[in-house]
Amino acid sequence: MASGFKVQNIHEVAGAPVLTSRFSKLVADDHLPFFGGRGVLAPEDHRAPLAPRISPGLTEPGLAERWRGYDQQYRADARISRFWVAEISEATVYPPYGIVAAQGRLVRDTIRNGDMLRTIFPGTSPERFKDAMLSPDVEITGPTAPPVRRVPGHSFLLGSGVYENYFNWTLRYASRVAMFQTMPPGCRLAAPAPNMRYVRDTLEFMGVPQEQVEHLDGPVVFERLTVMSPFAFGRYEISPLITLTLREHPRVTELWRRPKRRLYIPRRNVKMRQVVNEGALEAALKRLGFEVFDNGEHNVREQVRAFRDAAIIVSPHGAGLANIVYCDPGTPVVELIPEGYDQGVTSYRSLSDLFDLRYTQLFAREAAPDRKGNRCNSDIEVDIAELTQVLGELLA
Repeated sequence: MASGFKVQNIHEVAGAPVLTSRFSKLVADDHLPFFGGRGVLAPEDHRAPLAPRISPGLTEPGLAERWRGYDQQYRADARISRFWVAEISEATVYPPYGIVAAQGRLVRDTIRNGDMLRTIFPGTSPERFKDAMLSPDVEITGPTAPPVRRVPGHSFLLGSGVYENYFNWTLRYASRVAMFQTMPPGCRLAAPAPNMRYVRDTLEFMGVPQEQVEHLDGPVVFERLTVMSPFAFGRYEISPLITLTLREHPRVTELWRRPKRRLYIPRRNVKMRQVVNEGALEAALKRLGFEVFDNGEHNVREQVRAFRDAAIIVSPHGAGLANIVYCDPGTPVVELIPEGYDQGVTSYRSLSDLFDLRYTQLFAREAAPDRKGNRCNSDIEVDIAELTQVLGELLA
């Protein structure tokens, strides 16, 4: 059916004052209380300067200067969001990004960028999407898919944005399960379709009965929908609430402890950022008492347990490192980064700082370029001698 929509902020759609969901360097107010009735203040800022360590085997020009610039920008960027909760009547949620619409208005706060609107209006020009994101007066028209069903009563939207990546799923969706679990009895959970194993796996581990879940297998209309501010908007824009909702979730803290483990997290069954000398790397790490823990071979419960019990984590840059959110404070994390990586300080340094982990970055030589030309995804060769030296310092 043909529809016309305007993109507006959450307070305009909800019809009530709502604090902005965008992250701000100057947050004067405390977070509004919600989780367990507690307010959350700004946590201690662990973002200390990190000087890049450059191996003699690397020849990337300007590497140290570039990363010093990344470091300065990262430490100046925002960390804390204003926290809000709003309720919308007769809200339609569009998969796969969980974009919310009500009465001809799209909630800007559930749309990360205009390109996401293409999933709702496939025949509309990208320029129209950009204009609509910039101005509340621009209308988007075009055919949209009809709703597949209407859900009566009260529901809670788990998240919005990309979820078909374990990092995004963990920070944008799994981080809010605890919030759903504070909702009144009978509230239903609007969650992505379980086409990725970790979706159903995470919900089961965190104690959400499947009969409470309304999977977004098409546009779904909800009679009364609770929508909440994002917990992760960008790589550095992460709410401190996730330390409570992930590492301190009751299903995490009740896991029985095993002896501390030294973990190497490989990248199996992927087509980018492969470690070309991984056999030699794993052999060297095993001599230091490490075990190889492939996230893809374990369910979410066992992944959480392994990272919670970790004495140290070593891993190439990749989504598997998202599980460091379950590590104990003070756990060393060593991230192996392609020397050509050019997207700024990585998400995993940001998470390490937020969760008070001991973060170290090591650059690896570009062994084979990414087939699409993205140097962040090039295959790498790790300097095993340098890594062994660093681990000796961390484990001393």
